[in-house]
Amino acid sequence: MSKQLKYFLKVRLSHKLQIFAKEFGYYFRIFWRQISLGLRVLLMQLESKLTEEQKETKKPGRLNPSRIRDHLANERTYLAWMRTAIALLGFGVVIVRLRIFQIPLSPSPGNGWKLGLVFSLVGLVTVWLSTAHYFSVRRDIEDDTYEPTDRWVILFSLAIMILGSGVIYYVFTTPLSPSSPIIPE
Repeated sequence: MSKQLKYFLKVRLSHKLQIFAKEFGYYFRIFWRQISLGLRVLLMQLESKLTEEQKETKKPGRLNPSRIRDHLANERTYLAWMRTAIALLGFGVVIVRLRIFQIPLSPSPGNGWKLGLVFSLVGLVTVWLSTAHYFSVRRDIEDDTYEPTDRWVILFSLAIMILGSGVIYYVFTTPLSPSSPIIPE
């Protein structure tokens, strides 16, 4: 045998076999995991098959098979409403506190604090209503009687539109301070 062939058989071929063995092992482990998972699921299904006697003594099950998924979706919705409430509260505080950073043109406190107070109150109402809605939906999911309503979407959309209009009105009606870089025309 020539030196090149020996080198090829010894080094190159062993390297390729190592790569093949590594790849084969990797895919075999994935295949084995899938098979073992399938066997576990099959065994669980076989164990869950009830005899006629067990069926008679078992409590009636839930009607909704996707109950857990529904509860998790309800929690996600609740958390989204909580984030909205925190944002409204924070925005109300920011509106009230912005006056501190401006040089007042008049000695009176103005109307900005009222708008900030309304934002904060709407944030608190959002916390209260979203918590009540969460528990109401939770009860309906458990009873398998849940029907979605549009009233919450309409209510909060209107509230945010009114508050947004108040912010726009407040921003465009408050006079600018003399030290402002924007000069009114």
